[in-house]
Amino acid sequence: MSNSFEGSEIFEAPTEKILLLINNFESYKEFLPGCLESSRLSDSEEGNVKGRLVFSLLNKTYAFESQNKTFDDEIVITQSKGPFLNFDARWSFESIHANQTRVKFETKFTLPFVLKMVATQSLIDKVGKKFINAFAKQLSK
Repeated sequence: MSNSFEGSEIFEAPTEKILLLINNFESYKEFLPGCLESSRLSDSEEGNVKGRLVFSLLNKTYAFESQNKTFDDEIVITQSKGPFLNFDARWSFESIHANQTRVKFETKFTLPFVLKMVATQSLIDKVGKKFINAFAKQLSK
């Protein structure tokens, strides 16, 4: 059974700046809750950015590798390696004016049995909102 999260927030930044932050895997460890390591991986395909993130959750570490495919007003994320049985996400952007953007994040994923036992929908929503807020806060620096 799949889990999902959807959240929306208005960021005080232009779309271009948000795209750069989301595709800057190297900086995630500086601001994303629970992220211990973050790095960009090489990718030969134009418009793709690959990254590796290591998170701490319930006294365990989980490595997550994904590929970001950037389009005009969205970034599509697909897990290539990681703890999820499958993971797909999408950031979408709607410019409100020069320095304000409505940002929407949607994801669908299937957790392994061990994580499924503790990942209630309220916990998933809480973590998802923390992640969105972490990006918004990083952009305001």
